[in-house]
Amino acid sequence: MVYPIMYRIKGKRVVVIGGGEVACRKVKDLITAGAIVTVIAPHIGEDLSALTNDHSVTIVQRLYQKGDCKGAALVFSATNNTEINQQVFYEASELNIPINAVDDPDNSTFYVPSFFTRGKLLVAVSTGGASPAMAAKVRRIIEGVIPQDIEKALDALTAIRKLLKEDFPHLNSNERSTVLKTIANDEHLIARAIASYNNNTLHELLNELMANKK
Repeated sequence: MVYPIMYRIKGKRVVVIGGGEVACRKVKDLITAGAIVTVIAPHIGEDLSALTNDHSVTIVQRLYQKGDCKGAALVFSATNNTEINQQVFYEASELNIPINAVDDPDNSTFYVPSFFTRGKLLVAVSTGGASPAMAAKVRRIIEGVIPQDIEKALDALTAIRKLLKEDFPHLNSNERSTVLKTIANDEHLIARAIASYNNNTLHELLNELMANKK
């Protein structure tokens, strides 16, 4: 059994061993998350090489050497060489650095779920390394039923949460949570919240909801 977390890696050093398509996908995701990425591989694919235009990516074109993991917050081994994966795993483990070897769960201490984002929403599905293909299938099913306006709804709910804390100090945390759950679970209220957010009238909507509770 694994413990799921969302890890803030903005500004942190991440090492990626490997220079192919899989490594390239990892690097793109890491750049999006704000990581500072070091790629180590003797051969670098064209797509990955193009990412060096991003100042957060450094490429070291050589074979992996012991010591390459030092100072990293995370390590990814994106090679098809089990021996290298094992060497990277041993080093990262000695340094207490989380390591993921792609398609090699025996040489991993964490797994990367299949995920998608819609604005602030991030949905991740994992089978604990048992079947990435099944995780991807389930992720696609979930992605297909997520409302298209989810980003707008999240923007509105974020603003409402802030307003409740700042302008309704008489409400305790449980009461604020109840208001947010009431809105999130009612499609009509979500639509009104989005409209109020767009019209800068969220305060009026909350006043109305507070009055109706009395």
